[in-house]
Amino acid sequence: MKKTFLVLLTVLLLLPVFAPRAQAIDPVTMMVLAPVAIKAAEVARPYVVKSLIGTGTGLMKVGKDAFHMLYLPYGLLEMTIGAPFKKFHSGVVHVIRGGVVAPIRLILHSLLLPLYMVGANVNI
Repeated sequence: MKKTFLVLLTVLLLLPVFAPRAQAIDPVTMMVLAPVAIKAAEVARPYVVKSLIGTGTGLMKVGKDAFHMLYLPYGLLEMTIGAPFKKFHSGVVHVIRGGVVAPIRLILHSLLLPLYMVGANVNI
């Protein structure tokens, strides 16, 4: 027990000694490289915008599919409480849509999200 405590104490005391040091960039270097960075950002702007739009589209599809999984409890309520009011058939449809179709679409759109991020137009 004492050896473990001493080893742990030694590591904790020596950790700040071996920690990496932060190094600042010279301000003159930043002034020289700023115009180059601005030109690179201007060249990359259309690709970044296309990627952001694709990512937003993909995330909206994933969110929509996650929301559609709420059809499962809604369908179960329709099948039980709404059965006397002729809602059993629509309850079965909602259970299938929320319990089978929505999770499969959610997994599929989650796997396709990297393609949406690079701007691929995948319609499923």
